[in-house]
Amino acid sequence: MPEINIPGVTASRYKTDELIEGLMRIERIPRERADADLQRYRDQQDAWRQLSRQVSALRDAARTLYSYNNPFTEKIAESSDSAAVSATATREAQDQEFSLSVSQTAAADSFLSAEIPEGASVPAGTYGFTVGEKTVRFSWKGGTFPDFVQSLNRRGDGTLRASLIRTAPGKRALLIESLQTGAGQRLGFEEAALDLALETGLIQKNTASSISADATEAQIPAGASQTIGFSEPARASRGLVLEYTVTAQTEAKPPEPETGDSPEETVPGPQIQKAGEITYNGVTIVSADSETALPAEEPVPPPPPPEPVVTGAVLSLRSTRGAAIPLPDIPQEGSQTFTIPLNEFGDVNALLVHNGNTARSVQISGIRIYDPAAAGEFTPVNPVSVARDAVAQYEGITITRPENEIDDLVPGVTLHLHGQTDRPADIRIEPDREAAKETVITFVANYNRVLAELNILTQNKPEIIQEIQYFTPEETEEAEKKLGMMQGETALNTLKAALQRITSSPYLSGDDAVYSLLAQIGISTRADSGGGIEASRLRGYLEINEEQLDSALEQSIQGVKDLFGYDTDGDMVIDSGVAVALDNQVTPYVQTGGIFATRTSGLGNRITETERRITQLDRQLEQKEADLRQKYSQMEGALNRLESQSDSISSFSRRQNSGN
Repeated sequence: MPEINIPGVTASRYKTDELIEGLMRIERIPRERADADLQRYRDQQDAWRQLSRQVSALRDAARTLYSYNNPFTEKIAESSDSAAVSATATREAQDQEFSLSVSQTAAADSFLSAEIPEGASVPAGTYGFTVGEKTVRFSWKGGTFPDFVQSLNRRGDGTLRASLIRTAPGKRALLIESLQTGAGQRLGFEEAALDLALETGLIQKNTASSISADATEAQIPAGASQTIGFSEPARASRGLVLEYTVTAQTEAKPPEPETGDSPEETVPGPQIQKAGEITYNGVTIVSADSETALPAEEPVPPPPPPEPVVTGAVLSLRSTRGAAIPLPDIPQEGSQTFTIPLNEFGDVNALLVHNGNTARSVQISGIRIYDPAAAGEFTPVNPVSVARDAVAQYEGITITRPENEIDDLVPGVTLHLHGQTDRPADIRIEPDREAAKETVITFVANYNRVLAELNILTQNKPEIIQEIQYFTPEETEEAEKKLGMMQGETALNTLKAALQRITSSPYLSGDDAVYSLLAQIGISTRADSGGGIEASRLRGYLEINEEQLDSALEQSIQGVKDLFGYDTDGDMVIDSGVAVALDNQVTPYVQTGGIFATRTSGLGNRITETERRITQLDRQLEQKEADLRQKYSQMEGALNRLESQSDSISSFSRRQNSGN
C-alpha cells in the first residue's frame, strides 16, 4: 500500500522543513544583528541613567557641604546632668557654656478622689471645670462614672483629662488632671462639679491657718538691716511657699565739692594772738609777732572714701533655732520675683534683710506665704501633683516659667527640664562635628562611587572590578557586563580628569586660610604614599584618615567649611571651594538637557528605530517563511503527483505484461 503524505501536515520525505529552516537561518541574520544592537543600546542607556543618578548624588552631596543648610553650622547641646536638664540648639545658637540649676519642674494639677463604690453614679446637673482661664462646661443627664469620664474627656481635649483607677476589687478612684502646667493653670470646680469633687473627696475646705508677714513691703537703704517676722513659724512639713519681689536701685551720690571750694583741714593747736600796733600823727607802728617753738600748721588731707561694696547676698531666712539661711542673690539692677519652696529650708520664722551694699537700696514688696496646693478656699485631699511653675537658676539668676520647655532664655537654645538638679548642670553649646564628619564621608563615598563607575565604563580591565571590595555579587555581575562599554567616550574621560583635578587643587579662603587642600584634613588619593605603588591608588579614589579629619574639625571647623565653600568677594554668594568647583563641573552633565540627558535621549531614538526595524524584519521573515513553505508544499505536491503517475504507469505496464 503506498504511503500517504499530506504536504504541510505530515513529515516530509524530502526533508523540506530542514531545507526551509536552513534558508530561514540565513534570512534571520539581519534580524539577530538588529536584536543585538537593540540590547546593546538598552544596556548603554541603562548605564548612562545609572551614571547620571550617581553623579546627581555626588552633586547633591557637594551642595550640602556649602549650602545654607551645611552641617558645619549645626549645633549640638550637651548637659552634664541630662537626667535633670537637657537642651537642643539651632544653628543660630552661639558657641557657649553656661550653668543651670533646677529647683523644681513645672507641673499640672492632678487630684485623686477617695475610693468610689463599683455601682456609684454621677447625678444629673451642669458640671463646670476650669483650668486657668479656660472652662469646660456641659450638662449631664446622670449616669455611671465610666460614662461620665468618657463624656468629660470628649469635651476636655487639650485642657483636662479624667480616668478611673481601680484601687481594689470592687473599688475605684476618680483621677482628674489638668493638661496645662504652670502655677497659673489651677484646676477648679464649678456648679455640680464642685459638689461632686467634695463628695468624692477630690477636694476639701481649706481649714489650715494662714501665715502672714509683719510687713508686705520694706525699703532698706544701703548699709541698713531689717527683720520681717512671720505670724507663726512656717513648718517644712506644710510645704508652704514664700513669694516676694525685690527691686535694687543705685542710690544717688552726693555732689562732690569743686577743687578749691573747701579748705583742707589743719592740725589744731594753741591760738596765739597777734601783736598790737600804735598810730601817731598818721604813722602806724606794728609790733613783731611773738616767737614760739611750735611747728607750722600743716593741712591734713581728707580720709579716703570707703571701698564700694556690691553684693547680691542680701536676704536670708531665720530658722526657729536662730540660724540665718541664705536665700538666692538679688538682681544687680531692676526687679525680680522669687518663689521659694520653704520645705527646703526647714522650720523658719522670719525674713532677714542685711543690705551690705554701699550704694544700692533694696525694696521688697509683695511678701506672702501660701500653700501652693490650695486653690482658693479649697485644697486637694490626695494631690498627685500640684500646679506650679518651673524654677531654675541660670548663671545664679532665678527664673520661673510655666512650662518645662524654655526657649526664651538663651537665643537659639531650648532647655528641657526633667527633674531637680543636685548641683548646677553645665550646658555646652558647640558645633555638631559628628554631623559634619558624616557629611564629608558621604561626599567622599559618592565621589568614589562615581569614579569607580567611570573607570568601569571607560576601561576594559577586569582588575578594576576586583579592586572594589564593597560591591555585592549582583553589583559585581552587573559591572562585568558594563566593563569597557564606553571606551573612547570623550565626555566621560573629560569628566574623570576634571574630578581628579578638582580634588587635588588648592583653594584659598582669604589670607588667613587654615586649610587649602583636602589632604590637609585627611582626604587624599595617597597615590604618593610610601611602600611601593598600588594600581588601585593610581585610579584616583579618595581615602580618609579619620584621625586627621577629626583633628581638623576640632581645631577649626570654620576652616574645613571654607575649604569646601567660601565667599571670596563678600556678595553673600559662595563662589570658591572644592564642593563649589565640583558642583559647577558636574551640573552641565546632569541638568535637564545636559550631556547625560542628550546621550540617553539619543539612545532612546536608536532603540525606537531599531525596534521598528525589528518589527519590519519580523514581518518580512514571517512572509518569507510562508512563501517558502508554500513553494515547497507545491513542489512536494507535484512530486507526489508525479510519483503517483509513475506508480500508475508502472502498475499498468505490469498488468499489460502479465496479460501477454
